Amino acid sequence: MATGMFSGSGSRKRNGSAIDPSVEEQLNEIREDIAQLMAVLADRGAAASRDAKAKARGARDQAETDLQGLLESGEQMLSDLRGRYADTEREVRRTIREHPLATLGTAAVIGLIAAALLRR
Repeated sequence: MATGMFSGSGSRKRNGSAIDPSVEEQLNEIREDIAQLMAVLADRGAAASRDAKAKARGARDQAETDLQGLLESGEQMLSDLRGRYADTEREVRRTIREHPLATLGTAAVIGLIAAALLRR
């Protein structure tokens, strides 16, 4: 006669096999533990998802702020460049008016140098 966990006088039939009530209780406890584990995993997954969304939202907001700052900086640099170009243009025009012969001579020398370089 077998004297193990699955044998005994208090066994009853379930689906055609003998199951001890203590084993059935253990199975119920395992099912409850698995259900609790699944609930904990679901909660942690939801929390991780919320954290990831919050981090992504923060990164997006930071990127938008940085992009806005970059655009403003670029616009300021472009405005400064336009101002410098206008100042340089005025200075060149003034110099040409004050020294027309020197300007022609400089242009001729630059043309001769460019022609010599292009011949090679």
